[in-house]
Amino acid sequence: MLKAITAAGAVVASALLLSTASLASTASAAGDEGFPTAKVSYADLDLSNSTGADALQGRIKVAAFGVCGANATRPAELAAIQADRLCVNGAIASAQPAFNQAVAEARGGTVTVIGASLIVAAPIH
Repeated sequence: MLKAITAAGAVVASALLLSTASLASTASAAGDEGFPTAKVSYADLDLSNSTGADALQGRIKVAAFGVCGANATRPAELAAIQADRLCVNGAIASAQPAFNQAVAEARGGTVTVIGASLIVAAPIH
């Protein structure tokens, strides 16, 4: 079982996730409830420690920006910035129950994770 993720590994994983989250949200433009969604994998993380849990939180944030279409390079209008912020915060919140459960299970004993992922959903804005 992978015990820790290196800084270089975190950068690579984040880069891979960014493109994966973009593809997932594009391929699945709407989830079961009609919201854009992205699947966030944590199969390579050890959630029994804070390094793995922090890495997963980072992946959730990247996915939230992806499903919300938040883009720092477009012209900044206050209403758009506020809508993006609300969407990103809602998308992060949508993944927190699954995140909390995954971390609790990992810290409760020995866990073998195969193909583990959670879903980040963007509220309509």
